Amino acid sequence: MDHESAAFLPEALILDIDEIDDQHAGLFARLAQLKEHCIEANGLPPGEGCALLEALREHCSTEERLAAEAGLDFDEHATKHQAMLRCIGHAIEQVLIGKNDAFSLIRYLEYWFERHIHDEDVPFGERLHNANAVLPGWQPEAFAEVRQVA
Repeated sequence: MDHESAAFLPEALILDIDEIDDQHAGLFARLAQLKEHCIEANGLPPGEGCALLEALREHCSTEERLAAEAGLDFDEHATKHQAMLRCIGHAIEQVLIGKNDAFSLIRYLEYWFERHIHDEDVPFGERLHNANAVLPGWQPEAFAEVRQVA
């Protein structure tokens, strides 16, 4: 995870799975950048919402792939991802057609990211660790310390 993106990921949401943590940090950094663009444009620049949604799709695919590689049941989590993608896509569309404002969208996304990672991805990360399906460099004691903070 690059230093700049890492600054946006709260420590309590780190899973100690590099690929997922990098994507989470990137999503938070992208959201911060989106906020800046919205302030500059006083609205949602059209391509920005689509780019965020595509990054989310990629992230969901990554988690699904890691679960499959570890032999974990991911159906419930995948269903939540699909619902989230539909809701965020709809929210972006509502902003683009002028029914909602960009800043409400940003608040919703910030809340959703944190809640989803805390409630869904942290337990998923623990399941991946327990299945010994983590990337090299995992330190169990560091993972335990992060869990105690949350």
